[in-house]
Amino acid sequence: MNLKNSIAVMSLLMIPSVALADNLLVPSEYGSIQSGINAAVSGDTVSVEPGIYYETIDFLGKDVTVSSVSSASDTYIDGNVSSGSVVMFISGETSDSILDGFTIRNGSAGKGGGVLVENSAPTIRDCIVSGNESTNNGGGIYVDSGEIILDNVKINNNSAASSGAGLYLKFSNCSMAGGSIENNSGGNGGALYVKDSPSSGDFILDSVSIAGNSAQNNGGGVYAKNSFLEVQDCHFDLNASNRGGAWFSYLDGDARIEDTKFSNNSAKDVGGAVDLRNLSSITFVNCEFNGNTADSDCDGTGDGAILDLVNSSATLQSPTVCDNLVCGLDGDYSGDSSPTIIGDVLECATGIGACCGGSACWEMDEETCLDGGGLWNGDATLCATVTCEGSSSGCAADINGDSLVDVLDIIELISAWGACP
Repeated sequence: MNLKNSIAVMSLLMIPSVALADNLLVPSEYGSIQSGINAAVSGDTVSVEPGIYYETIDFLGKDVTVSSVSSASDTYIDGNVSSGSVVMFISGETSDSILDGFTIRNGSAGKGGGVLVENSAPTIRDCIVSGNESTNNGGGIYVDSGEIILDNVKINNNSAASSGAGLYLKFSNCSMAGGSIENNSGGNGGALYVKDSPSSGDFILDSVSIAGNSAQNNGGGVYAKNSFLEVQDCHFDLNASNRGGAWFSYLDGDARIEDTKFSNNSAKDVGGAVDLRNLSSITFVNCEFNGNTADSDCDGTGDGAILDLVNSSATLQSPTVCDNLVCGLDGDYSGDSSPTIIGDVLECATGIGACCGGSACWEMDEETCLDGGGLWNGDATLCATVTCEGSSSGCAADINGDSLVDVLDIIELISAWGACP
């Protein structure tokens, strides 16, 4: 070999190899999801066809994506083959360890029946975590000393004997956008239990539905301890517990909650919507409190349909408040202090308002009023407080204001038959 060829060969040998990401197919190439993960290296994708996969899986510390070819509605990882968490991230996984598009179900473990995260920071997106249980904490998802990104994840119908039936976190951060935490049940924090995550910006809930959860003790929706949560555009609905139907804070359980609705939550004791205790503090900005109930069993021991405060503080900026009751009676706030209210207290939207048709008036929704040619006076307006001045056609018999006197005017008249408002 001459010198020129020798240099060319040596140059080729010195070029670093470039690893190309591989796509590993389950079940056509690998019989199980775990065997695909075993064979994968960082950057690879394990692509899973629709079906039910009776197994539990461990990401083994690899930055790989495990993704369904279809969606969570027809691709299941079913843990009903052995005890233990269905999915595990326990070896330092990062946000590049991704689970995408599965239903994770039928897991049973001491912690994290559905998903167990320890000292790791995975990403889970477009998944359903449902029907899992824990004999201790975290029926759906359990996170310890880690971080988790949840993107459009539904956590529902899970149970825990102790805390965080839907989602349990300690010494951990979380970002959850979209999705829901619904119909979970446990001892404390039916939907979510978070402790020892005190830094602002480390725990964010954005556009999440938290509904139908229950706790035997405290926090039907959320139980927060020594943590700071940022909540925006969420809806707490029909959650129930002994104290704090939607939310319970204890020992520096702090939060900033914006543009969020609390509706139809209930507590047997105090704090139909929210109960704050022991140096906890929450600021509510543009939030609505509608139909929450304290003393729901009417044994005479509960109070504070909206909020109960004990050695804590709350600020409500421009709240919307209506129909919150203590065993059928008024009683918005209770405890050893009152919340600070900034701005006006607004009335809840009803969707019904006064509609003028000529000189007549009916109370109905805006669409029906306008379809009939009427003049709608706005949400929650009453016929008793408005003055209808003639019809748009100038004809008194034109009740619906469409410039015709016909059968539609008769229908309008008959529909309002009875005592004049």
